[in-house]
Amino acid sequence: MIFGIVLPGALAVAGVCAIAIAMMRKRGEKLFEKYNSFTQSAINEHFQLRDHPVKAEYRVLHPAKAMKLIKIAVESKTSEELERVNTLDATIFGFMKMFTLLIRPSYSYNLPVFSVDIIFVGKKRVFIVELIDPAAIQDENKDFYYNEMRKHTKDLEKFEASGTNSEWAKAYLADFSIHIKADEGDDDVLFQIYQSYLANYLKMASAAPKLKDEEAALLKKGLENYVSDLIGKGGPAVDVFKKLLGPEKQTEYVRSILFGLE
Repeated sequence: MIFGIVLPGALAVAGVCAIAIAMMRKRGEKLFEKYNSFTQSAINEHFQLRDHPVKAEYRVLHPAKAMKLIKIAVESKTSEELERVNTLDATIFGFMKMFTLLIRPSYSYNLPVFSVDIIFVGKKRVFIVELIDPAAIQDENKDFYYNEMRKHTKDLEKFEASGTNSEWAKAYLADFSIHIKADEGDDDVLFQIYQSYLANYLKMASAAPKLKDEEAALLKKGLENYVSDLIGKGGPAVDVFKKLLGPEKQTEYVRSILFGLE
């Protein structure tokens, strides 16, 4: 008799949960598409990208050990100036959506890496935009567009820090990199900030001067050091890849697929 009372209630709760998860995922997918569509359009205005091949085993990560609750698909492109333009589409636990963009420019140009992770979980957001500049070679072009991005400092003061910024990484990051938590009501502001950062980065990349050989070597060494520290000391995203792929394949994925170092 008790099963006749409990079971319908349990099924009703499960149904409500399933609907809530589907709604959260749909909201996240809509926001992912908004960011992805703008990103592709903005980059294509400045650069002629072509597809870059990705090993079949890494195109979609959907390992059995994750009980099919994690799916990460990568699309990789390249150009003369931008060695890697990688977009990751991640769905986690069926309702958490993440947009990731990583632009690793050619060593021939004085440019930082542009790294973005935006997580949509229901009404909650985690918003990360990093300018990874391990060589810190100064020039007027870079200084100008860095200052343009710094203009958003006031816009970001109201937000709570996300806690995703590893201490070791601070030495590699531009001071106006962003690591914040936000809510659904901040979506318009976050998108405007993202648009501005990406637009300024692309303008900077379009006008970037070529480096002398010794400066290009310094830039390459600096990025190698950053990626080695990223793998060795860890971070939220690379730690997930380690759990999904194991240490060896995590190293290959981060070095070869994400940053195009090999």
